[in-house]
Amino acid sequence: MASNFENSDGSLDETPPRPGDAAGRSDETAAREVLSVLDADRRVLADRIQTPAWYYPLLALATALIIGSPGAGIPGQFLLVAFGCIGIVFLSLAYQRVTGMTVTRTAGPKSLAAVVVLGIVIFLLLGVSFALAATGYPLWIGVTATAAFAVMWIGGRLYDRAYWQELRRGR
Repeated sequence: MASNFENSDGSLDETPPRPGDAAGRSDETAAREVLSVLDADRRVLADRIQTPAWYYPLLALATALIIGSPGAGIPGQFLLVAFGCIGIVFLSLAYQRVTGMTVTRTAGPKSLAAVVVLGIVIFLLLGVSFALAATGYPLWIGVTATAAFAVMWIGGRLYDRAYWQELRRGR
């Protein structure tokens, strides 16, 4: 996101002022101005990428389809995984269209920790689902799918909150 700076003639320039420029500002004053503009841009960006309310319930549903798939048997399992994956792809595209942004990495240590914990829990729930299917308890897989739904919805919101705070504060 580019920041606009006003030139002495009133026109806008997208390059930051240089220390000791024609306006006679000191290096320290110019640096403070640039940092202030960067801080304002970061806050605008954080406000812009807030996740829509519908995102995490739909992501949780797609996750539950994948986690619950071992209970559906061979033909149904592939369909549930396919629908879950396709749902995640379309959900990501919808998020990008609504916000105009794509988030490809965490903003700091708290959001990273949230993603790691969320990934581990979901992976363990998938393992439990496969174990239940392999040991002849496919009806209990509904419990793991429901747990995955809740974990993704709540964990996603916690990740979102951590990400937003880290982005607003600059980590």
